[in-house]
Amino acid sequence: MIIESLHALDHIRESFNAETSRRERSIIGQFLTPSPIARFMASMLEPGEQDVRILDPGAGAGVLFAACIETLVAQKNPPRSIEVVAYETDDMILPHPERTMKQCESICKVNGVTFNGIVKAEDFLLSAIAETSETLFDPQANPFTHVIMNPPYKKFNVKGETAKRLYASGIEVANLYAAFVWLSMRMLKQGGQIVAITPRSFCNGPYFKKFRLEFLKTLSLKRIHLFTSRNKAFGDDNVLQENIIYHAVLDGQKPKSVMISMSDAMDFSNELTLFVPYAQVVHPGDRDAFIHLGLDKDNLDIMEKIGSFVSSLGRLKLEVSTGRVVDFRAREYLRQRPQDGTVPLVYPCHFSDGFINWPVESGKSRMPFFHRLRHQTC
Repeated sequence: MIIESLHALDHIRESFNAETSRRERSIIGQFLTPSPIARFMASMLEPGEQDVRILDPGAGAGVLFAACIETLVAQKNPPRSIEVVAYETDDMILPHPERTMKQCESICKVNGVTFNGIVKAEDFLLSAIAETSETLFDPQANPFTHVIMNPPYKKFNVKGETAKRLYASGIEVANLYAAFVWLSMRMLKQGGQIVAITPRSFCNGPYFKKFRLEFLKTLSLKRIHLFTSRNKAFGDDNVLQENIIYHAVLDGQKPKSVMISMSDAMDFSNELTLFVPYAQVVHPGDRDAFIHLGLDKDNLDIMEKIGSFVSSLGRLKLEVSTGRVVDFRAREYLRQRPQDGTVPLVYPCHFSDGFINWPVESGKSRMPFFHRLRHQTC
């Protein structure tokens, strides 16, 4: 029954995408999870709990908690009881997770598993802030054993009411997905597990530093899955986003290694897998706590060489800034020939054997100079 419902939920996702515009979905950051990804995420969960309590903080049509239950009841020793708490606020899709919840109840009954589930038409952030604030200094009365989530991908107004409440509760982020994960971590019980699909942007950069530090302090990172292309995970939604899936456990222990895998789109049958020492994923002593995702030996060799550098860019009086100059967005500043105030534009085609070879003929017609203006930001 669950197997059939997951296929049906794919049709619901496709219909929902057809009935709503890409812009409408972007406004709320909602991109529904395809069933193959949901099953793959659920397969990461480790067995063992007899009384399971599942949190799905952005349920959509319910495919994630359904895949989770499908996996749990199929285990050799299924749980004794399962409880699901799912949040969804979109009125257009709200009937679907409620229907999925009833199907989950039926499959649990067939397998002799006690089931209780509820879909809350509430803002997860506001609800979770209130719940975790009340129990911040006391153990939660009923924490979750499992969190499975595809949170919304959207920046929010840092001066808005939601941001104020988040900051007041000690959560400083600028993106909804990080806030969802942070609050969900607080709602886990000791030994609880979280599986999430999110952008990989939190792995580095200053904007997510506080989130990374809390994430790595709280959870034991067990596995990270990468996609070979940034438009594969939600390809039919035209989402140009580098997504990753990760599995982590609240157990107070740091693993010796992290399983890093990679697949093309939703074909997980041919995934590449590598066990990387934890110290190579999160370097000891790194104050920024960057999460390094090198998969193959070449990347690991490069990381090792970079790690041997004894100086810093600051000491060398160098600065690096990515994304400031994107040629097609700054056409008025491009020049074919050098002028006063211009600087060379360097593209990937100019890198060769560790050095810059400029100028060089490339297969594309590109302007080689950029007119640099003071106080100008691109």
